[in-house]
Amino acid sequence: MKRELSPTEARSGLISGRIFMILLASSIGAVVALALAWYFLLPYGG
Repeated sequence: MKRELSPTEARSGLISGRIFMILLASSIGAVVALALAWYFLLPYGG
């Protein structure tokens, strides 16, 4: 028999999912920012 999750346990699962999404979004943002910086800072044709 599966036991019930306490509100704290349920909330921790929700929070960890949210943290994962934030990490994923910030990683993608960092890659895009790096690509843009690379594009603008390097001489053209380089």
